[in-house]
Amino acid sequence: MIQAHIPDRVLDNARDRQRTVEPELTEAEAKRIARGLREGIDHLPEKEYREQLHQRLREFASAQDVDLPSPDTRSTFWSYRLEDHPQINMEPGEALYSIHMAAAYTEAQNSIVQDTLRYLEGTPGGEALGRLHLWDTEMQDALDLDEKAGLSLAYDAWGTLSEKYAAKTENEALFFMAELNPAAVAYQTESRQLRQDGKLDIIQFMYPAPAQKYADLAPETQELLASQAVRAQVHTFSYDESDAKYTPLTKAGHLDLEELKALPTPEAQRAAVLEVCARVATMDGPARAADVEKLIEEIKVLRPDHEVTLPSVEDQQWAAGLRSPDLDSPAGPPPVAVSTHGQYLPGVTVNARTGPAPLESLTLPTTGAAASQAHSFLPGVTAQAKSVVVPNRTDTPTAPPKAPPAPEQSNDTGMGA
Repeated sequence: MIQAHIPDRVLDNARDRQRTVEPELTEAEAKRIARGLREGIDHLPEKEYREQLHQRLREFASAQDVDLPSPDTRSTFWSYRLEDHPQINMEPGEALYSIHMAAAYTEAQNSIVQDTLRYLEGTPGGEALGRLHLWDTEMQDALDLDEKAGLSLAYDAWGTLSEKYAAKTENEALFFMAELNPAAVAYQTESRQLRQDGKLDIIQFMYPAPAQKYADLAPETQELLASQAVRAQVHTFSYDESDAKYTPLTKAGHLDLEELKALPTPEAQRAAVLEVCARVATMDGPARAADVEKLIEEIKVLRPDHEVTLPSVEDQQWAAGLRSPDLDSPAGPPPVAVSTHGQYLPGVTVNARTGPAPLESLTLPTTGAAASQAHSFLPGVTAQAKSVVVPNRTDTPTAPPKAPPAPEQSNDTGMGA
C-alpha cells in the first residue's frame, strides 16, 4: 500500500487544472464538427441515424492511437474525487477530481523521466476524441440529439477508447481510487480488460483501501480485503438488477460485508472473499482458468462442507461476448452507460519520484498442495473434495451480450476510469 507523500506541487497542479475553465464551444464550431459526423446518415430515420452515429463514433474511437509511447510507460486510471483526506495537505471541504490528480501526477512523473506515465485524456487518441466535444450540449444540439441520447453517444465513444487503452496497458496500471465501484468504467471495463488479459498483478491502487468499512471483520480478513489483487476484483456496493448500469459482472464481483461479518471464523470469511474472486476469475475467461482452480482448491481447505457457486452459463456467455480478439477493429456492440464516480475513501500518499511500491498479489496455493500451503492461521485443516456448482438453468431469458460500460462525464474534461 502506498504511504508516501503527494508533493504540494502536484496538488497545486491538480487545483489549477480543476479551476481552468475551457472556452465554450461555439454554435458554429459545433455545427462544423457535426457536419462531418452526420455526413451520409443525417437523412435516415431517427433510430437508424442514431445507430449509425454510434457505430461511426465507435469506429473512430477504435482507430485512435493509445499505444504506449515507450515500452516502460506506466498507465493511470481514475475515478471520482479526493475529499476530506487525512494525509494530504487539502483545505477543509476541498474536493479534487481524480482526473486532475492523475493528470498532475503524470506530469510530475514525466518531468523526471519522459514518457514514464500516461493518462487516457492525454494520449493522442484521447486528445482526438476530446476535440469532438461529445459531452457539450452545443454538440448534442448540432447532432440533433437530446441530452440523454447525447450522453449515451459520449459514453459509447469514450468507453470504446477506454477499453482499448486498458488493452494496450503494460507495466503498472495505477488506479486513482480507493476501491472499485460497479457503476464505474474502472470496474466494468478497465480492470476487467486487464484481468482477462492476464494482467491482474499490474493493478496498483494509489489510494489505500477503505479500512473503516472492514473494522468489524477479523484482522486476517481486513488484510486480505486490503490486498491489491482482491481490490482489483471485488466490490462491496449494493446494486439493483433492474438498473441500467447493472451487468452480470456486477453480481459476480459483489461481496456483502454484512454477510461476511456474520461468518464465525477467519477461515470462513477468507473462503467467502475467495469465492467472489473465483466468480470474477471465471467471468474473466481462459486467461484466468488456473486462478479459478487454485481459488477453489483453497476454498475446499477452508470450508470443506461448502459448495462453491460459480456464475451461470448465461453469465459466462455474456462475459465471453466482451472479449474481443482484436481491439483495433471497430466490431462490437455499444457499451452501457456507467458513472466514473467510484466511492472515494481516505488514506493515500504518493511519491512522484519513486512511484508506487511493489505490487502485492493474492497468494494462491497450487492445486496439489492446497492443504499443506494453507495460511498459518489454519493448522490441522484437511482438504476434502467438494462439488462446485455452476448453474445452467435457463428459466429466465437473458439479455444478449453487451460491451463494457463507458465512463461518465466529469466537468467536460474527458473520460475517466
